[in-house]
Amino acid sequence: MSPIPPISETLYIRGTFNGWGDDSPMQYVGEHCYQATLCLPADRHQFKISDRDGTEALTFSADLRKATECQLETAMVLMPAKGIGNDLILDAPQTGLYTLTLVVQNWREPVLRIEQGGENIDAEPNRPLLSAEIKANRSPEVALVVKASPVLAPQALFDAIAILEPQSFPFVFGDNVDGCYEGQTHRFVAAGKYRHKQGWYLGTFGALVDGKLQDKTEAIEAALYPFGITHHYAGGIADTLSIFSGSRTAALRVESQNEAVLGVAPLLNLAINQSTVSRCDDCVVYALEPSLRQSDSPAFVAISADQPFSFREETLKRCPQLDSVMHLSGMHVKPVIEALEPTTALTVYLSFAVTEQEAVSMAKAASANNGYAQHLQSTYDMLTKSYLWTSDETYNRALMWSKAAGKVFVSREFGTGIWAGLPWFKDCWGRDSFIALPGITLANGDFGDAKDIITNFASMQQKEKGDVNYGRIPNRVSSATNIIYNTTDGTPWMVREIGEYLRYSGDRDFAAAVYPVVKAYIEGVETHYLDEYGLMTHRHPDTWMDAKLQGQIPWSARGNRANDIQALWFTSLKVAAELAQLVGEETEARRFTTMADKVQASMNQLFWNEKTQCMADRVDENGVPDYRVRPNQLMLMTVPFNRELVAPETGAHVVKNALSELMFPWGVCSLTQNDPWFHPYHNNRDEYHKDAAYHNGTIWGWNAGFSVSAMLQYGKTELAYQLTKNLADQILTLGHRGTMSENLDAFLDAAGELVTTGTYAQAWSVSEFHRNGYQDYLGVRPDMLQGRIEFYPHFPACWEQATAHVPFGLGDVLAVDFRKSGAVCQYLLTAKESGLTLAFGFDTDDGHRQYYTLPLKRLQTLTVNTAENTLHIDGKLVEPNRVESNFVDILGDLTFAVPETDRAYPVLENYGMLEREIRAANYLVNED
Repeated sequence: MSPIPPISETLYIRGTFNGWGDDSPMQYVGEHCYQATLCLPADRHQFKISDRDGTEALTFSADLRKATECQLETAMVLMPAKGIGNDLILDAPQTGLYTLTLVVQNWREPVLRIEQGGENIDAEPNRPLLSAEIKANRSPEVALVVKASPVLAPQALFDAIAILEPQSFPFVFGDNVDGCYEGQTHRFVAAGKYRHKQGWYLGTFGALVDGKLQDKTEAIEAALYPFGITHHYAGGIADTLSIFSGSRTAALRVESQNEAVLGVAPLLNLAINQSTVSRCDDCVVYALEPSLRQSDSPAFVAISADQPFSFREETLKRCPQLDSVMHLSGMHVKPVIEALEPTTALTVYLSFAVTEQEAVSMAKAASANNGYAQHLQSTYDMLTKSYLWTSDETYNRALMWSKAAGKVFVSREFGTGIWAGLPWFKDCWGRDSFIALPGITLANGDFGDAKDIITNFASMQQKEKGDVNYGRIPNRVSSATNIIYNTTDGTPWMVREIGEYLRYSGDRDFAAAVYPVVKAYIEGVETHYLDEYGLMTHRHPDTWMDAKLQGQIPWSARGNRANDIQALWFTSLKVAAELAQLVGEETEARRFTTMADKVQASMNQLFWNEKTQCMADRVDENGVPDYRVRPNQLMLMTVPFNRELVAPETGAHVVKNALSELMFPWGVCSLTQNDPWFHPYHNNRDEYHKDAAYHNGTIWGWNAGFSVSAMLQYGKTELAYQLTKNLADQILTLGHRGTMSENLDAFLDAAGELVTTGTYAQAWSVSEFHRNGYQDYLGVRPDMLQGRIEFYPHFPACWEQATAHVPFGLGDVLAVDFRKSGAVCQYLLTAKESGLTLAFGFDTDDGHRQYYTLPLKRLQTLTVNTAENTLHIDGKLVEPNRVESNFVDILGDLTFAVPETDRAYPVLENYGMLEREIRAANYLVNED
């Protein structure tokens, strides 16, 4: 027997079954052996074994590069193998216990063996189990506040967008503090966990009706709503789990058509012998053992209910269905909460907090104020703060879900920010936050959140003038002290969104306050990164295409001047000039404008090939253009606010060239399939590391956003909407329902199905879908700094009618009611008396666009006849200010690219081909 463990650090099993968390420690059992017994569902599981910090030496897998399958009852030699895409894979044949044993005779070659079975017995408690009756008051009835027609009433809206399925599917919610709940329906094992950075609070729960536990695996169907997940059972029984926004509180609700004694049995992350329990007023409170508490991490759980209830701690022996049906661990506490009287509904609240007082206060407030009804109300208000409802039911549902999904990522963990993605990008990334900001905040009228996010990141701007990052905001904020600045585009994206926030809000006081931040950024670029052409230089991996081989060498070389970076730099200068004008710095305003003009001229000189009519993706340090076909060039038209960086005809060629090669019906590739570097598939390949494919073929959900924007600028509404409808189907039916993944494989799998990769939920993916709805299809873009609202609708042919409202300014709303009959489109606009100007435009049937400048009245009717090219305002014919071509001669035959699956792709035929080419190129090593 070896009394001293060969590894001093605790090892954890981390994988898809536990959100890659550290809630499955391995115990040292002697003789160089570590062991853990897990209850796993019948499914495919990816995992690694590592210490808490995931250090290089103590992160174990079987291969440095690729995933490896584990065979039951078979020993497998592991190695230190930290990385991405090289997980261990276990196909669990059935739901039940699995024991993982790691033998560490040599820490460089530990041996793993996985066996079915194990023990699940009650821990011997070191304290009395609590049983009590709580004579709480009943929560008051609360009627939800309904918005005026045509906005749907709360229940009607929830029912219209509900995602209903009879089989298991994944989902995710957020608490907008620091936690999220990722779950899977129709399960008890690996059914989900409510997680925060340090661990998890709550797993699944069981609903009891007259003492009988309802089996989630046998539920008739599950219904996903923006406010929670509901399972329906036979006999009119249902249970719902909800996570509140802005509060670490969960509601567990059971409903029955007939009166019965209803109850819940929640899974809490509390070991019976590492916690205490007590009664406090109308609540029961669990407390984590003091030695296990972490700073700023909840250590108390307060439990309340909407009516008098009984509370008792159970054991597997006394209540065997907690083991046979729910598969609860014998080590955890097992509370059961039941109504004291038969009822048709019971709601139990669980509040998690750092202090007992805070936990009790939250739980009591939830029960006293009918927290569940308040949660429904706040969800409804969030969904309808801005509103777009059309005659296309599928699109309506997906648009609402993209709004709800975007809100999941807003957190207050390190000041207000936006998580990039779940599960492993649960940090606030500068680039991702500001790409996602317009769709998550501005399009929904959440100007306060937008301002808070800008202010928070601006406060972390690098202020040391001698530093190469002077003027930049962080690329990533993982903790109060872990702040990384390794990006060239995060700051100009923020500057762009400062400009966009001001356009929506008209907040001139903030414009003056934030101007020094923008000015410092411009100064930093001038000091460290400006070339003789007025363009911004940068390292290869510091654009959004930032994957690096072994964290050092770029997989997709895009230095030293990428086209999207110049579009952002140009826009930053335009915003800086506007801010300077507002604060009275006329000289600086002229200087910034002159700098922007130089960028525009240099782009045309260095990037645009007039002979081939092609735009370079980048120009290298030697002035050599790289004409690889990537989607970044589309941002030349969509990043600048006034679409003025490239000439309209040039933009038409860019749209044609890029999308004819990159756009499949299900998304936009990061590299054309005609390129020798093209990778058709992203994950789990024998031929290459997943990061080789990350930006070299793999589809990115967010790229569809600016692609749709670009297509609509050139009148390709129906083609854009085909892509949008396919994305809508992905939101509603693919992967984690109601959200969008980070990536897709470029090609379908052998069964003709889409393959999601990357994070299962990504902020900028859903944000761009939502932004497209309001800014591009509805076509409303406020500009309060100029005292006008742009209204350039691009309604697809299937929209026979639509209704919408868009917040702007300080409490103003533009309402639109649309009806179509043949070639005649009628828009009824409603707004406050504001003295604003309306910039209106529409596409005619013969391929032109007509623009009008009108006063925005309190109520006015715009009647467009696209066949006759006429506009009547309140019955009076109005002549256009300007008519421009839509370049049909260039774009006329634009359509989706066809995947050439039968072609021989070099990267699939030559193992590690791209890695060899990259190493041979001798790129500079980039370490952060």
